[in-house]
Amino acid sequence: RQTHTDARSLEDRLEKVVEFGKLNHSDHVWKYGDQRIEFGYLEKPGAEKKHQGRAKDFLGLDEGAQMQAHKIIFLMGWVRSTNPEQRCRTIIASNPPMAGDGDFLVEWFAPWLDPTYPDPAEPGELRWAVFVGDEHEIRSIWVDGPDPVEIEGQRREPESRTFIPSTLDDNRYLRDTDYSKKLDSLPEPMRSALKSGNFMASRKDHQWQVIPSDWIRLAQERWREDGGRHIPMWCLAADIAQGGNDKTTLAPLHDQWFGNLGVHKGIETKNGPDVAALILAMRRNGADVAIDCTGGWGGSTRDHLRTHNQIYSREILFSAKSDRQAIDTQLGFRNYRAEMYWRFREALNPGGEYRVALPPDKTLAAELATSRWKLTGNLIQLESKDDIRERAGTSPDRADAVVMAWATRSRAENRIAFAKAENNKPITDYDALSGH
Repeated sequence: RQTHTDARSLEDRLEKVVEFGKLNHSDHVWKYGDQRIEFGYLEKPGAEKKHQGRAKDFLGLDEGAQMQAHKIIFLMGWVRSTNPEQRCRTIIASNPPMAGDGDFLVEWFAPWLDPTYPDPAEPGELRWAVFVGDEHEIRSIWVDGPDPVEIEGQRREPESRTFIPSTLDDNRYLRDTDYSKKLDSLPEPMRSALKSGNFMASRKDHQWQVIPSDWIRLAQERWREDGGRHIPMWCLAADIAQGGNDKTTLAPLHDQWFGNLGVHKGIETKNGPDVAALILAMRRNGADVAIDCTGGWGGSTRDHLRTHNQIYSREILFSAKSDRQAIDTQLGFRNYRAEMYWRFREALNPGGEYRVALPPDKTLAAELATSRWKLTGNLIQLESKDDIRERAGTSPDRADAVVMAWATRSRAENRIAFAKAENNKPITDYDALSGH
């Protein structure tokens, strides 16, 4: 389970159900002959690593939506047996995800849960898939069957997955109790989700979520592959990770249309010249460049562009003081990070003046929906990047790059308006080699 208290409740339940064997509450292990059941929890950072190297033929995860994806993947790595006749498997039991937590389950079981999946599966039907990516970005690649496949230059052996839906009526221990009445007292869509087991019925934003998920979805639905074909690149923002586990992400903005993001592993962008080269390769039309210099990572890139390419970038400091106010609430901002995210929230508002188009990047959508806020006095304060990383298990690199690009847009708009007035014509074409 996710917490120690919940794991103890499973131990107590086992003692009531099983009349043989012995449960040691100090080491959380039940034994009967050569058989053993160990209870654990994953709440603390690094808790999953305590299971490293300890083989198990069965892994059960209860309330999987409360857990972090990379921790589950780590535990699954030790589901094995030296006995070729032993069946080994992982079962994730879970109520539908609530308030954005557990969204990874919809991706992991997309053929059964994602209404947009092109080839839906029947309950209990076997499908095969391979996990790719690292602990900060895990995704599934679905294949035709169990035969080995080559993915990203490596030979991989797919594993089967299936999904079995259930409702309260399927639970013989609870269906005849007053539990149903208790669920009836819950508000929608939680009531229907828990009674019917419908994973999509409960997709509801957290009450302190900065950007509503529906606004993100609408912006992605507006996106077209050629949407920026005749629009010059206004600005290019870079969220930089030099050598770390985070991603170096480039976000190009053409007026209100975002191009596909450039995402590179931090280990591949170890220094300023590496990142500067990526910026130069993507930059077009003399686009304004914005670089995150909050933690000092961006300083080398900024200096390299200035010294070797005569490009003066805008330095973004997320921790800088803000003296602006939110348009929709008239509240102030705790820092520039809060201001940038809130301004992008206002830009995505369907009732506002903009029609932002975001690429259909599921990771970007999840990251934009991850940030939460609170009111400190009369100031809007957002979670720090470190807090988000600890809570969600990933860093919002894509989201940061996008909001940085939008924050730079007004300056770029002024530059382009001036260029049009000077040249008496719009800037529509560019030289792919020179970047002009």
